[in-house]
Amino acid sequence: MRKYFSLAALLGGALGVLALILFGQIPGEGRWASELGNSAHGPAFAILTLISIALLRRVPKRHATILSDYPLAIAAGLILGALVEALQFVTGRDASFDDLLRDGLGALAATGFFAALDPRVHVLPRRNTIQRTGIVVGAVSTAIIIAPLVVTGAAYLQRNRNFPTLVNFNSPLSTYFLGVYSAVTVKRGALPSNVPGGEAGAVGLHVRLAGEGDWALALWEPRPDWRGYDRVRLEIANPTDDPLRIDLRIRDKDPHHDRRNGDIGTIEVAPRSRKTVTVKLPQARASVKEMPIDFTAIYGFVLKRNSANQSREFYLMRIWLE
Repeated sequence: MRKYFSLAALLGGALGVLALILFGQIPGEGRWASELGNSAHGPAFAILTLISIALLRRVPKRHATILSDYPLAIAAGLILGALVEALQFVTGRDASFDDLLRDGLGALAATGFFAALDPRVHVLPRRNTIQRTGIVVGAVSTAIIIAPLVVTGAAYLQRNRNFPTLVNFNSPLSTYFLGVYSAVTVKRGALPSNVPGGEAGAVGLHVRLAGEGDWALALWEPRPDWRGYDRVRLEIANPTDDPLRIDLRIRDKDPHHDRRNGDIGTIEVAPRSRKTVTVKLPQARASVKEMPIDFTAIYGFVLKRNSANQSREFYLMRIWLE
């Protein structure tokens, strides 16, 4: 009876983990919730892999070597992972090969660490080599799984520390919350020496435009509470011989608000120049009632195409509030 209870508990645990992966959702929104949900695939499939090993060792009259359970458990984890992604695709949820990779890494981490602790491995002649290898495989797999969470945490920490500066591009993490849309490419780089101020080697975001269609550059998830600030300032360099014109928009978290209500103006930078431009926020205007932006819940700051723009590239150095 005890044997059957143990088997039922293992199967129930496996089904519970699969249900969490399929239907569970991290409470919250933003990149941190997305990364946490993605990284959860690793420990979930680590648990499934350990359950698979335990189930394999309960199969009666099964003749197998001590280490054969490990590749079988990893293979079972990958098959289950593929089935989960297929079900998510069919049900309209996000499915990705990255999640399947995290599933495999979780399985490797579990088998690696378990090999270092498995009593059956202790009786093998090469137990020390197997245990050391298992620890290395487990540690490396775990590090790969948690690396995105570390980067995410560092990006949020930098965002909070720099406020009321929304972004500068001195750090590689500065592009973490950046969204690029349509015919535009971006890359961090030093300001050219032929632009005023370029001799100092200042680093900015080099933005190149292609085609004549709409484009947008969005800074998502700044610190959401902008109360107490009445203007936003941008430092921009135009290295071309044509004038640069860009429309600005702010977005709050209310999905029902008309996006056009967040249009706050147009900035212009002359050819071959570096300029700091200032734009008043709508809460400081008489027309604030026509622009119902919630300044306690700002979600994004957007630079977008102005129909009169002629410049094909520019450098964005810094955005901050005053």
